Amino acid sequence: MDRSSLSKSVNGGYIERYEVDLLRNAVVLRVDVLDEDTLTSYDLRFERLSHFSVDSESVGDKERLELTELWIDSAPESSSSEEWSVIVSIWDITHLRIRCSVIRVDGEPLR
Repeated sequence: MDRSSLSKSVNGGYIERYEVDLLRNAVVLRVDVLDEDTLTSYDLRFERLSHFSVDSESVGDKERLELTELWIDSAPESSSSEEWSVIVSIWDITHLRIRCSVIRVDGEPLR
């Protein structure tokens, strides 16, 4: 997948599964997007993390987590650390801030 289409593809989807894998130094999100009666699932894998933080006001008792927006702040070629810098917004009140060396979408590296 091309980086310019990632945000457009997953924004407004629901995070159906998430995992912080400390042994593999990764964060994994399964995002389901329903668009005009078509359900598409994306497996997002952020690998070789150098930074992971959660800023939250509270998601309360919501049954599902909506991925409101995903921003790519910098790509490896424009970053001094040669890493991706990504912010994932959940319900506009929780933000995951991730810096990593590799992003995979459905097993394929993001370009």
